[in-house]
Amino acid sequence: MKKLSLLLLSLLVISILPAQKMFLSKTGEYSKLLKHPYLDQLIQSNSKLDAIRKDSANYNRLLVILVDFTLEEPDDFNTTGNGKFQLEPDPEYIYSIGAPPHNRQYYEANLDALKYYYLAVSAGSYELQYDVYPKDKVAYTLPKSMGYYNPPGASSELFVSRMEEYFKTAFELADSLDEEIDFASYSHYMIIHSGSDWQHDISANTPSDLPSFYIRVGDGKEAVVDNGTVLISHSCNVPETISQDFYISQSNGQNIHNGYGALNSVIAHEFGHSLGMVDLYNVYNSSPMVGVFDIMDSGGSGILVDELENGDIVYVEGALPTLPGAFSRNLMFRDNYLERGLLKEFPDFPVSSELSLNAISAMQNTTDPVPHTYKIPLNAKEYILVENRNVDPDGDGGTAVYGALDGRVVLYPTPFEDITPPPPTYEYDYLLPSFIKTNGSAIGGGILVWHINEAILYDEGQTDSFGNWTSNFDANTVNTNFYRKAVSIIEADGLTDLGSEYSMYWTGTPYDYFHTHKPILDSGGLFVNWSQELWKPELTPNTKPPLVDSFNMPGFYHLKQISNPSRKMSFRVESGLFDSTQILDYDSATTITGPVINSGFSEWNIPVLKTGNVNLLSNNNGIWQDLMGDYTIPFSSTDYPLQRMDINQDGFWELVCIENNQLYSIDWANDDLIVKTITFPNPPTTTPLSMDNSLIVGTDEGIYALNNFVESYYVSIRGIKCLAGYDDKIIALGENYFKIFSTVDLSLISEFSLPESFGNIEPLIYTNPDRTITMIFVMSNSGNLYRLYQNRLELIFQNHSNNTPGQLACTSLGDISPVLFFGIGNQFYALKADGTKLTNFPIVSYDTVSSWESPMALQLNVDETLFYPLRGSGYLAVDKYGKIVPDMSLSVNREHKSDYLFYNQQQQSLCWYYTDNSGKLYIHTKNGISTNPILFAGFRNGASGCAIFDFKDESTSSTEKYAYIYPNPVRKNYFKINLQNYYGQTKLWLYDISGTLIRNLVIPETLNNPRDFELSTKGLSSGVYIMILENGCTTKQLKFAIEK
Repeated sequence: MKKLSLLLLSLLVISILPAQKMFLSKTGEYSKLLKHPYLDQLIQSNSKLDAIRKDSANYNRLLVILVDFTLEEPDDFNTTGNGKFQLEPDPEYIYSIGAPPHNRQYYEANLDALKYYYLAVSAGSYELQYDVYPKDKVAYTLPKSMGYYNPPGASSELFVSRMEEYFKTAFELADSLDEEIDFASYSHYMIIHSGSDWQHDISANTPSDLPSFYIRVGDGKEAVVDNGTVLISHSCNVPETISQDFYISQSNGQNIHNGYGALNSVIAHEFGHSLGMVDLYNVYNSSPMVGVFDIMDSGGSGILVDELENGDIVYVEGALPTLPGAFSRNLMFRDNYLERGLLKEFPDFPVSSELSLNAISAMQNTTDPVPHTYKIPLNAKEYILVENRNVDPDGDGGTAVYGALDGRVVLYPTPFEDITPPPPTYEYDYLLPSFIKTNGSAIGGGILVWHINEAILYDEGQTDSFGNWTSNFDANTVNTNFYRKAVSIIEADGLTDLGSEYSMYWTGTPYDYFHTHKPILDSGGLFVNWSQELWKPELTPNTKPPLVDSFNMPGFYHLKQISNPSRKMSFRVESGLFDSTQILDYDSATTITGPVINSGFSEWNIPVLKTGNVNLLSNNNGIWQDLMGDYTIPFSSTDYPLQRMDINQDGFWELVCIENNQLYSIDWANDDLIVKTITFPNPPTTTPLSMDNSLIVGTDEGIYALNNFVESYYVSIRGIKCLAGYDDKIIALGENYFKIFSTVDLSLISEFSLPESFGNIEPLIYTNPDRTITMIFVMSNSGNLYRLYQNRLELIFQNHSNNTPGQLACTSLGDISPVLFFGIGNQFYALKADGTKLTNFPIVSYDTVSSWESPMALQLNVDETLFYPLRGSGYLAVDKYGKIVPDMSLSVNREHKSDYLFYNQQQQSLCWYYTDNSGKLYIHTKNGISTNPILFAGFRNGASGCAIFDFKDESTSSTEKYAYIYPNPVRKNYFKINLQNYYGQTKLWLYDISGTLIRNLVIPETLNNPRDFELSTKGLSSGVYIMILENGCTTKQLKFAIEK
């Protein structure tokens, strides 16, 4: 049990009245409010509602109307009060905050408090202006009683219709009685009604109290004012008071008075909706999802404590609302934050450098502000927001509050220091979870990390009975699934308490922040000092918690070297396995890049192509610089990935681009752009192929061989889908054939018919260094893999799913090469050359493979790493053991754009570069690499689609022949035989249990050992079968069962 006496400070009153400065303590307690089950239905789609312009002249203007109800005669026991505002002091109300009289002056003071709150939220840029009506009477009296508008046990339909009636009647009544109100001059509207609200009826004895809410009505339900010229479709609704259901509890012999509250938090929350924020709690079941860290969840539930003259304690709820979290603040003030440098969005801040982060609760110098939020991407739809939350940024031990009207209203937090008049501060976060020192002062906070999923926010939603679709964001249903939150906090302790119905820490804890060291606490749980033991100084894919997206894919950028809690914290953003990252913004979604070429002024240049222009980046001591600017080109885009070739044999690479039926060659051999054009009768159907001195171009009608921009040979062949080549041979793949031609004169060497549709997957060629082994691999559009070896075409892998396959790649992996690797759906495979799956493969990912980008492979240090491209979100890194390598996986915001690898032997550096969907070019560099680490370079292996490795396989501990069938029993439509030390051809006979021969075949020889061979169960019924294997002089008998 906490010792309250250690946490309490008395209330001090300054001689300046009617305002006063109050020193209140925090309890660490929070009030869990009731949530009305139908409030989410008050947010409706309205086609005539124009988005409130944040730059409009009236964006900071709020109209508030006071309304009461017909006098309850006799009193309605289902409501708080009698339908009227309490205008006289109440001797039974024992505390100042929230005390009556509740007149217009009282609400104007509360609105002043609202103004100070949003000045803090906006870092001083948003100053609210308000008007309260009526001016000549207490309130506008509605024609019905409060109980009419919220009858006990009302259905959802009745509740919504009565709230809409209440809303419409209130504004139209004000319009009819006060012609001076210029409704069009306001962007925001608020109703304050007599009585308390439904959410604070903890005794559940006044069910007809109106709830606090924000309403947005549908078409035709608007309040019609100003002679029909203005339609009001939205408004906040807040009560006269939240104080009700008073009771006394006891702790350590002290009486604690409960039920007292201030309007500050309720008004701040509901007005937040009008400014564009959404509820972050679960609006369906009322569960907190981000706890007290945001006013749009439970950030208004904090309790201040004061000691009365008789020694009793009073708990006061809602007097000090916590600030909105980073996501909510950005909804309102993102553009303003960016303009002032308070928000930094990647890539507009340096990677691998120390970054400063100011506490959002700390007022700072406006001339040289320190950012209070950083935005860092996870994938195309997800990102994190990094902010500094601190309970006592000025370090004076706590937060005092400055009151108005003899302390009845808390205006703003103010320093402990004796300053006259007490100035406002931004220390609204005083009630956030923190540690308490022995003197009762608070310490703590740190970096809070928010995970935002825009796919859930904006791409998912619901459709109403009329067929109208509304996104989760517009419907105010962003966090209705604990396991799929759109806005969540990455809790530093790795425990998902926030939103969990099984956790007692629903508000959050002091261990949810990231910072360097753990605290030292005494036996009573009070803070002594920071220890030297590390707490959470970093957030990476390998930490607990990990930095991953909703597909469990690692974030490419990591947080490192996070400092201890303070007014200004520091941290670094590191970029995965790379040492540095350069980002150049070309501000065009069409921007693509290509392979490194040389030019007359630099050995290494990265080309950047965008609509009608090309740029060339030069490498200067490891830094890529755009020194020449734009060059105009006679085409707008390229239909296929850029290729390079020294077509004219002058020692300089040309870039080869295709647009429609024209091929463009561009180079900078003479320090200036040279463009040559070749026109074909039909558009090329695939990326041109560079082979020695020839450029091979395939169209729907045939193949062209170009030498020095002149057509040397042509062969007529229809339907070319893909090209590849090795040595002096060209592979042409069609939908149902592939043919091998000579590069010398395009003469046909051999051709093969294919049993199904091909052309979506690029062919792959493997050869060993001395060319004694050559294999050609082609994958069908359905994902079946065929191998041409020793002039025999065989199916070596069959896709038994309906999922789409990705591109093929080849590498050496551990003791085995070649290894073919690719993805199908969300399964990622690695196979030997004969189709045998490697141990621990396939692995299953949360995301699916990209069918467009090609896999890559690198050997950094000793181990090889496979990089499988994911659909629109980056690359999944996998090691030779079939384990995902989080800190090497890459998050990339791009689709249908090629990535490139470049190894610079002279600088001993590796670059991985690409453009994203917004037109930014990313160049990631890793230094200190003495040998070329590139095993497979993506599309066509960076050249012609040929991979060269020694042929090798895993060693076996025995020379004895060994065979088994798996799985056994067989329940699928296929099974496999694993063969060890079976060299050459193997004959197979299959018998049923009666001894009848069912099937016989020959398993072709392979160079791999051990190996798998797949058989179909088609035509086989359930039962027991005998298989006989004959290899050389050895015969093996296997028994297995089929269960169908």
